[in-house]
Amino acid sequence: MIKTVLKDELIKSLPNIFSKILTIDFFDEDFVQKIKQNKEASLIGIATNDFQQVPCENSFDFLHSLKLGKDILPFGDKTFTLIIGENILSNCFSLAQTIGELNRILMDDGILITSEPNIQYYIHVLKLIQGVWDNTLGEKTNKLHFFTPCSLADLLSNSSFHVRILSPIETDSEDAFPLGSDGFVHVDRYHIGPLTPEEHKLFLIKSFMAVVSKNNGENIR
Repeated sequence: MIKTVLKDELIKSLPNIFSKILTIDFFDEDFVQKIKQNKEASLIGIATNDFQQVPCENSFDFLHSLKLGKDILPFGDKTFTLIIGENILSNCFSLAQTIGELNRILMDDGILITSEPNIQYYIHVLKLIQGVWDNTLGEKTNKLHFFTPCSLADLLSNSSFHVRILSPIETDSEDAFPLGSDGFVHVDRYHIGPLTPEEHKLFLIKSFMAVVSKNNGENIR
């Protein structure tokens, strides 16, 4: 789960980011309750679907129903210390508008966290080559944009963000998609490769997390 990022040393070293928080389609009750322990923290939510799907609606100071990439976000410049969400970029209508708006409303020392599905996950690759492509990537809604960890890192790095963490969230075992001694994965009549062990690992990542900031610093992959 994306909430495991809260255990990361980077986040622990930046306690001030939990003061003005915007969540986007991320309504984990444990996370919300942790935030509400700080009486001075403000918590705003964006739901891109029906509000009824928000299990802890009363804990938010305000909830907005918006379509990312279509609607201008109703917040002032440099409002939030933390923006956190799931599928923020894969579900938005316009990448350019969404990234620009996130950059605008994030404080200079703020943090943006998003989890995204990996288009290179072997299940998706097999469906593609078998002609049974699924735009939802096994989730509830169609994805409008598709990323590998590296392609998302490149996009954000070229959009005035600095990548602090790029980490798998859900990963399958190597037994699910075994790499042969010849450097290929053999599935029925398909032979995928040649792959190095590091390249092979990318096919096992189902979803991943990016933690980025506007601070100057070295990008981390």
